[in-house]
Amino acid sequence: MAWFNWALASMVLMGLGNLGMKAAVAKGLSPASVLFWVVLGEVPLALAYGLGRGKTAGNPAGIAWALAAGLLTSAALVLVNESFARGAKAAVAIAIMNANFVLVAVLAFLLFREHLSATKLLGLATTLSGLWLMAR
Repeated sequence: MAWFNWALASMVLMGLGNLGMKAAVAKGLSPASVLFWVVLGEVPLALAYGLGRGKTAGNPAGIAWALAAGLLTSAALVLVNESFARGAKAAVAIAIMNANFVLVAVLAFLLFREHLSATKLLGLATTLSGLWLMAR
């Protein structure tokens, strides 16, 4: 499982980034301002990573999917920052947003024929149950 440490590190960094967004709203930044600074902060790393690996070009359909993913991710950040501005608890709002893997699992099954075992389905159901309990 060579990928696991990369995924675990991304979880930690995303968690810290999400906490930073909540802190920025708590310090008086508007949701739009938070998104502006978050995206501005992403640009240097994206450029360094893409150019450093020499892989910024590719199949037009792949680029279209990547651009759509960027727009959808930005829209999700707008919505979660708006939830912070309206009093959402960080742990609950971020947990709900990051439970997007439930949707990803179902769509990956439908679109890419990825396997959904009984234990994965149980895990997805448990996640949704946990979110419901957290939001109460």
